[in-house]
Amino acid sequence: MKRIVYMLLFMLLLPFVHKVHASNLVIQVNEEATVFDNRSGSLEQVGTLSAGQTFEVTKDYGPNWWQIRWGGNYGYVDKRYTTVVPSKTYQNTVPSIVKVKDYIVATKATPVYDNTGNKLVQFATISEGVRFPIYSKMGSWYGIAVNGRLGFVHSNFVNEEKGQDNTNPSTKPVEKPTPTPPTPPTTPPSKPNGYLEALENAVLYDLRREQPMSIATLLKGQQLEIANVIDEMYVQVRWGNTFLYVEKSKIKFVNTPSFKNSGNDNAVKNQYFIPISGNNEIYDRTANKLQPFAKLDVNRRYPILRKEQNWYVTTIGGREGYIHSSKVALDRGVPVMMYHHFLKENELGRFKNVSTTMTDTQFANEMKYLKDKKYETVSTADLLRFMRNEITLPAYSIVLTFDDGLLSTREYAYPILKNYGFQATQFLITYRNEYSPAEQLFNYNDLQALSKQDMDYMKDVFTYESHTYNLHDMIGNKGKMLLIPYHEVVEDLKRSLTFIPNATAFAYPFGQYNANIIYAVKEAGFTMAFSTKPGYNNPHDDIYQIKRLYSDQQTSLAQFKKMVSPFAQ
Repeated sequence: MKRIVYMLLFMLLLPFVHKVHASNLVIQVNEEATVFDNRSGSLEQVGTLSAGQTFEVTKDYGPNWWQIRWGGNYGYVDKRYTTVVPSKTYQNTVPSIVKVKDYIVATKATPVYDNTGNKLVQFATISEGVRFPIYSKMGSWYGIAVNGRLGFVHSNFVNEEKGQDNTNPSTKPVEKPTPTPPTPPTTPPSKPNGYLEALENAVLYDLRREQPMSIATLLKGQQLEIANVIDEMYVQVRWGNTFLYVEKSKIKFVNTPSFKNSGNDNAVKNQYFIPISGNNEIYDRTANKLQPFAKLDVNRRYPILRKEQNWYVTTIGGREGYIHSSKVALDRGVPVMMYHHFLKENELGRFKNVSTTMTDTQFANEMKYLKDKKYETVSTADLLRFMRNEITLPAYSIVLTFDDGLLSTREYAYPILKNYGFQATQFLITYRNEYSPAEQLFNYNDLQALSKQDMDYMKDVFTYESHTYNLHDMIGNKGKMLLIPYHEVVEDLKRSLTFIPNATAFAYPFGQYNANIIYAVKEAGFTMAFSTKPGYNNPHDDIYQIKRLYSDQQTSLAQFKKMVSPFAQ
């Protein structure tokens, strides 16, 4: 059926075609690659291309950049993340210029899907605020052209915007609204000199989150390779597959480097270490002696280039740095804790030794430990960005989730979380919450659902996501979600969004799911899903099979401490 719809859509578009772009040059993306727009005079991220996907190139811009079509304009992709291949692997080709009047504008990072196969396959992401012409609309999905590929984005992620016809039959069509093509970027763009030298100990910042994160300190007199001069305040250097920034007032530009320990930042693995010692300096070993050139932070994750005997090698600013294995631990990823129901010890009754119930005292002790150790409670949105390798998170990060939307979280969890300034996520069975009475009294003998009034009261701590509308039931030993027709699952998930329209995350009831359920979750518009599989979460892990941990009435505080540690103890 999908193929028939696709062919009909393609035939409808044919009468409006003015030009079809053809190119013999095709690239494959080796790892997620950022798409940049440089019309403002500096590089601005406008999206990403997914790993493993192929794309036609509109122009080869020398040794460093490919030009592609992006939202009616041009985008630029770093060649280092790509490989030239003989042919494209996709079938969702669409004409590059058609008669288009209206647009979508991404309200958040928006996944773009190819639906020509048996399931939705993400092949790109549009950055927040980026505008794309609408080629079609089917139900909750918009069709757009991404570099000559027909992609679909869900209406939960975009706003529709009325526009003007961007074609003129009397003139040669262009692929962007302005007649002047953008100046191609160079590598490194706008770099006045090749290297920088620290005039004093200078902090290197990661600027991808709301607040700058200090990643390392470049020691006075030490040098790094420049990637770009961003503005009057910062200079950019590479760090693994991303960038760090140093204040321009704390460095000087030099033409020739004094160091010889050059390294390939882009060659780092998807494996990280965490410093655990007070002496966190990384060393240059090229002169047959250990020369420190930067100091690392104890609450950060650092990409590993390789290991040499008892030394780990990382890279910052084009330099290889060595740190002894005794001073670091291997990062195992971000833990996500799963909670359900809370009662006082004398209230347990029939909930005694039930794995989904814990005492208020135990929960208070666990949260106090997290506060004392300065853990950052991370939102599900930031976890998604971390798993997409769009940001880094502190080593001591944790995600707190609460399943079923129970009133006991208002009584016993919310006050503690609020007191510590923590944030958390509730996964709601929204049918129960929709009909839960306002101003209800807590009854420890029963399982009560939060009301809309309760949700509003606790929104300074909790965000609310979906645990289905009304599919949280067991039939025998299987969840109802696995036993009903596919379209009924999708309908239920979409109905849950009518109660919590801003939800983007989903938790599988009883942790049960299969490939069809994952597909339904995606079709309903969710960008991530949580399982009950134990483990930790790392960049490039499956965002629809996020792992979680839990503690119950038998879990000691010592066990909890080991469980949430960013490294094995």
